[in-house]
Amino acid sequence: MARFFSPDRHGRRPLPADRFDHALSIAHRWFLDQVGDVAVIQYVTAPADMNWWRKDDVAPLIAGGIGASGQVALTLHRKFIELKYPDDGLLPERLYELLITEWAALTGKTVSEVDPEF
Repeated sequence: MARFFSPDRHGRRPLPADRFDHALSIAHRWFLDQVGDVAVIQYVTAPADMNWWRKDDVAPLIAGGIGASGQVALTLHRKFIELKYPDDGLLPERLYELLITEWAALTGKTVSEVDPEF
């Protein structure tokens, strides 16, 4: 199991979170390779106090737009992400699936239009 948000243990992050961060960086770079340098992705994560999360049942927000320079900005307001896969080797593919699906939703395209090989 890999957690995007996990508590510190004696000042160090547990190994699963490190693996998830590594997989996320791989998927992020892969995604940017697909859409080019015009894309900016910002991940907004939850504060340490998760009490408010339990009260909030709305879907994660996706915000984006095109600036005057033509740069596309995509912000994924994800309060909490937890992925459970027995094989950590699958994480980059699952993360790319998450990114490409949300990019397609933002741009109003289908996933196959964004990445025909997906």
